[in-house]
Amino acid sequence: RTETSRSMGAAWQRPTVGDFVLVSGHGELSRLRRWGQLFADDGEQDRPFLVRFHDGMEPELSWCDLERVRTVDKALEDASDQEEEYQCPICFTPFEQDSQIVTPCGHCFCRSCIESALAACQTGDPTERPCPLCRQTVSLFAIKLLRTGQRIHFLSDDLSCLNGSVFVLRSHSEVGFASFHFEDGNAYISHSSARCPFAGLVLDNGSLPPDKKFFEKTFWHQGSRTFHGELIWSPCTWYGSERWRIVMQFSEDLTFVTTGVMKLRSHRHACLLDGVWRVEWGNEKAPELIRVQGGMWEHRGMRYWLNLTDPAKPCFVWRGLGVTQWCELPEAPLEDGQSLLWVTDDPKHPHIIWKRLRGPYDRYDRIVFYKLLGPNGFEYVRHHELRLQEMSFRKGQLFGNSYLHGSKLGVESYHFEELRDDQVARGYISYESMPAETPGMDTGAPVPYRVPFEKTHWDEESRCFSAEVDYLRHYGSTWQGVATVTYRMVFDPEFLYIQSGSVKCLNPAAGTAPAAVAEEKHFGQDLVYINADAGRYLRSQADHGRACPTLQNVSPQIQRSLQEALDAANERNDR
Repeated sequence: RTETSRSMGAAWQRPTVGDFVLVSGHGELSRLRRWGQLFADDGEQDRPFLVRFHDGMEPELSWCDLERVRTVDKALEDASDQEEEYQCPICFTPFEQDSQIVTPCGHCFCRSCIESALAACQTGDPTERPCPLCRQTVSLFAIKLLRTGQRIHFLSDDLSCLNGSVFVLRSHSEVGFASFHFEDGNAYISHSSARCPFAGLVLDNGSLPPDKKFFEKTFWHQGSRTFHGELIWSPCTWYGSERWRIVMQFSEDLTFVTTGVMKLRSHRHACLLDGVWRVEWGNEKAPELIRVQGGMWEHRGMRYWLNLTDPAKPCFVWRGLGVTQWCELPEAPLEDGQSLLWVTDDPKHPHIIWKRLRGPYDRYDRIVFYKLLGPNGFEYVRHHELRLQEMSFRKGQLFGNSYLHGSKLGVESYHFEELRDDQVARGYISYESMPAETPGMDTGAPVPYRVPFEKTHWDEESRCFSAEVDYLRHYGSTWQGVATVTYRMVFDPEFLYIQSGSVKCLNPAAGTAPAAVAEEKHFGQDLVYINADAGRYLRSQADHGRACPTLQNVSPQIQRSLQEALDAANERNDR
C-alpha cells in the first residue's frame, strides 16, 4: 500500500485508472472517506475524475478539492471488504474497537449511527425503522455487536418509573375514557367512563369493554423510554382483532406520549360481504357507497367491523348510537348486482338494502391495522387534577394561566398550556366540576371533562386569542343544539382578566348554507373571566402599597369579580 499527500509537500504519485483508492476529503467533503475504484481520468490535475464506490455510486470528484488520495493494493484485500470493515456507511469514519454493530439483514454500522437512525422515528413504532441500506425493518432489540454477537438493548419488566401515573386522551382528558394506568408494576387501560358507549367504544359484538383491561407481556426500555404491552380481547374482538400490540414512547419528563403505535391484527379470511356496495336507506336519504374488506369498512369517518360469530348471520353496531343491524346470508355465493336485506332495531330505518356493485379485489389471510399514538394520532398526556391552590399568576403572559367564570375550577374554566414551536397555541376548557343538573350532550352522553381549543391563533401584540370548538365533528353530537362555538378573547396588559371579545354559538349548518349564530355573548359584560390566582396577586399588591394599573377603566362586572377574588384571598389568609 502506498500513500502520498500533497498537503505534506511530498511527491505525489498519481493513481491510474483501475487502481483502488481510499478517498478522504476536507471542507464540505470532510465526511467523505470511502473506498472505490478509479475508472475515468483524463490525466489533468485540475480536471475531475470518477470513482466507482462499493455501493454503485459514481460521483464526480476533483483532485483539487481532495486533501488525500491513497492507492490500495487490491491483492492485499478486496476493496469491498475493506470498505465494509473499515468504515461506517452512514458517517464514513473508521469503526472503533467494539463499536461495530450488525443488523439482522447483515449490514454494519457504528453503534451511535444506527441508534440515531432508529431514534429518528417520528410516527409509528419508535424501536423499529428501515435499515439505512436495504430498507428492511430493523428492531432496536435485534442489533448486535459484530465481534461478540451479543445484543446491546434489552427489555425490562420493571415499570416503576411509570408507577402512579395516568395518561388520558388529550381530546377528552377524562380518566376512564380509554386512559392508560400504571399501578404497582402493572398496566391497564380503563373504559369505566359513562361516555364510552356513546363514543362507540364497544366491542365488535356490541358489549362494553371491561372497566379495567390489564396488559399482558409488559416491558419497559429505558434507553428509548418505550412501554411495550399486549391487550388480548379474546374470545371477543375489537376493531376486528383479538390482540393489540402497543408501543408507546414517552417524553423525557414522562408527561406525554411522543409517538407510538397500536398494531391490530386480524387473522380471518375475507368474508362473503367483501366488495363495493350501494347502501339504500329506503327513504328520502340519498344512497351511499361503501367498500368492505375483510369484513371491515369506513363510513363518514368511522370504521365498522362485522361480527362474524355466526357466519350465516353477520351483524354490527352503529358507532355512537347503539343500533344493531343484522342480516341472513343466502347459501349461494353473492353475485354483482344482487341485493341484501338488512334489519335494524332503529324505528327510523327498520330495513336497509345493500346492493352489490362489485366483488372483492383479492383474498388474503391476515389484515394489520395501525393506529398511531402521539401528535399525529391518539394524543395522550399525563393527567393532573385541577387544584385552585396550585394555580399561579403568570404576569405579562398568557400561557400558564387559567381563567375562571365564578370562583370554581372546572366550571367552564379556560386553561392555556403552551405556545408550541410551530406557533400553535394549546389550551382547553374544563367542565370536570360542572353541577350534576347540567344538561349532557344531545345524544345523552355526559359533557366531556376537558375540551381542547381548536384552530387556535395567538396575536401577542394585540393580546388576542381566537379559537373554536366543534362539538358535532369532534364528539359526534351537538350540545343544547349548538354544533360549534367560536371564541375571541382580548386580555388586559397584565393578563389578570379577559378584557373584551365574544363567544358565538353556531347551529349545525344546513346543506351549503353557513351555520347560523344561535347566541352571542361578550367578555367583560355577559361573561366575566378573571385569572384563577387574581385574588392572591391583588392581595400581594395591596400589602406592598402598589396599585394595579389594569384595574382602571374596567367594566363594573370585572371590578366586582376582582373584588370578590380579593376578599376570598383575604379570608383564606385570615384563617
